[in-house]
Amino acid sequence: MAALNPARPQLAGVPVWLRLVGPAVAVSIGYIDPGNWASDLAAGVYGFSLLWVVVVSNIIALVLQLAIVRLTVATGDDFASLIAARWPKAAPIFWAVFQGAAIATDLAEFTGIVLGTQLLFHLTTAQSVVAGLTTVWTLLLMNRRSLRLFDAAMMVAVGSVALVYVNLIGAADPRPLAILHGALIPSIPNGDALLVVVAIVGATVMPHNLFLHSWLIRRRCETVRGLGRRTAGRCFAGETFAALGVAGLINGAILIVGAGVRSGAGSIERAFTALGSLDGIDASMLFGAALLISGIAASTTSTLAGDCIFAAFSPVRVPASVRRAVTILPAAALLLGGIGATTLLLWSQTALCLVLPVALIPLLALIRRSRSRFFTITLLATAICTVLDAALLIVTFLPNKT
Repeated sequence: MAALNPARPQLAGVPVWLRLVGPAVAVSIGYIDPGNWASDLAAGVYGFSLLWVVVVSNIIALVLQLAIVRLTVATGDDFASLIAARWPKAAPIFWAVFQGAAIATDLAEFTGIVLGTQLLFHLTTAQSVVAGLTTVWTLLLMNRRSLRLFDAAMMVAVGSVALVYVNLIGAADPRPLAILHGALIPSIPNGDALLVVVAIVGATVMPHNLFLHSWLIRRRCETVRGLGRRTAGRCFAGETFAALGVAGLINGAILIVGAGVRSGAGSIERAFTALGSLDGIDASMLFGAALLISGIAASTTSTLAGDCIFAAFSPVRVPASVRRAVTILPAAALLLGGIGATTLLLWSQTALCLVLPVALIPLLALIRRSRSRFFTITLLATAICTVLDAALLIVTFLPNKT
């Protein structure tokens, strides 16, 4: 692994783990994105009874991201490049599927930006789209020019959303024993709740995060030289545990707030309105600000994932600005075209359900080829995701045929 060979000297006195922090933090943004908000708030209709699904989803996501860490550190290459090299004849097909997944992800993320902007500032859709594009593009330029500055921006985003939900949970005044029961005791209240269960898993485990995490790890190793594989693996794994743990707590907090303010459960807009009626802090404004922050950060990371997918699979070389525009502009165009936020969220989640197994099967093949002991648990996580994704597609479209 060229990135782990000794080369230039490092900053004296800076711990190795601190120099490697960043990839999992950026990836964790995808686990608190607007798609998660929508599914968690929908679960709030059933009180805290579906909180266990958030726990299980986060465990599955953690397994898959740890598999990506092991694969990238062991091979020295990122996930997209490994697939392109292993199956070169299928590269155009993979490119179309995975690029489509990144675009579908940005549909949900950019929708969050527009919703947050409209809820907070009452702007038109066109004004919200322009503001969103400007902000996301600025963050992408930050990533290009300074990796550390980009990492800091993502950490601020996660920290801000976490702090908002610390305040919102207090305002919603939930019952601790009911929360504990919902987190530890699996139950599905009715048939409609099953759809929400699958939606939570689908919104949590997304294919673009696999590509993004691997690409960011590879890039980080290229900037931190003189690093052994074992040390790198431990540091990246530790960061993944910590970052996804925080994201899981935020996810749970979103559901708890939705359940605690029962009149606001079901949708983002209803939650915003219900929180506005609470005494004390301006809960609705905090909620809207956190949604906007998560949408901006998530749109930035999903666009970056589309960039690395394009770079790995495309037979032609184009500037990074063009690659990123390919991922984010379709979302902006559809919103400007008058397509509703709810419709876009449905399209994006359905598309990601179709794409996820296409990403997980190559992951399994590559892990097995590298003789990783992590293969069995990754296989189990893949099987669960595939079955649940199939269930979501069946439940979503079967009623339309009857």
